[in-house]
Amino acid sequence: MTSKRPSWCFLLVLFFLFPALFSGCASSGPRLPKLQSDARSALSNANQQFLQQHPDTALHLVRQALRAHQLLGDLPDSVRDMDRIGYIEVATGQYSKAVVWYERAELLASILRDPLLKAQTDVLSCDTEIFLQQNDQARQTLKNVRAILAQLPDSAQKKHILAHALNSEGMLFLREKHFRKALSSFQKALSLNRKNGDSSITASNFSNIGIANLGLKQPKKSREAFEKALSIDRKSGNPEGIAFDSEGLSLADIQIGHWDQALQSILAAFQIRLQQHDMEQSRKDFALFQDVTSKHPVSVNTSLLQDWPVPSP
Repeated sequence: MTSKRPSWCFLLVLFFLFPALFSGCASSGPRLPKLQSDARSALSNANQQFLQQHPDTALHLVRQALRAHQLLGDLPDSVRDMDRIGYIEVATGQYSKAVVWYERAELLASILRDPLLKAQTDVLSCDTEIFLQQNDQARQTLKNVRAILAQLPDSAQKKHILAHALNSEGMLFLREKHFRKALSSFQKALSLNRKNGDSSITASNFSNIGIANLGLKQPKKSREAFEKALSIDRKSGNPEGIAFDSEGLSLADIQIGHWDQALQSILAAFQIRLQQHDMEQSRKDFALFQDVTSKHPVSVNTSLLQDWPVPSP
């Protein structure tokens, strides 16, 4: 939890959006059921592998689904698979590979003349542009997405893509430290996702609202938002979300001066990060723990955390 938080906050948002990307897999039909079944199975397994922090396995499975959809001559689902592959590449830091996959997806979507598919691909491309700090380009991409959506009738998919675009807009504002504008975008995204019943994504909306409120020095509002996110993530059993929300809660409690609660949240996140073998983030959590205990000493042997047991892979 350092000054780099907005970037990995954004990564968490991508994690939450991953299941939504899998909602477009092919339905069963009378022709070539084996390939269709293979694609559905691969996508379902990929989703689970990704959420369990196995992106390489997830990537392999999505490629299997893409092959099946290509053998079926299914261009729309091929676009969705390419978007999924690009999404995983972004989540693992392979931005140049992601760009290539999104360009391929956009080519097919343009040939298909499917505006929703193009808007979906564009908003994912925008996420990559934000990661690469191509702010002007990201802003133009968002403008293009809004122009596409404005011409389409209301639908659940349109609202989902618009909510994604609003979230991306909020992340762009966060990167530029326009916290009030970011808060507004996140609140609009939350409203749309609630209407769509996208509970897993509303958790990320609440956590992003918490981050924006931290930037605005409104820790009580931030804490309230992170608590809502944590409640949703605990109900869904999402360790990544629980860790992230706990880290956010600790920052809010530090601003408030609730030192004991901050330490409890940090330790909860620290242990999750170790279980995930996320050593970089666990080190950040440990550094934050040390920072808090230097200001608010505790009568325990905190040096034990340096040799905290790490699980086997």
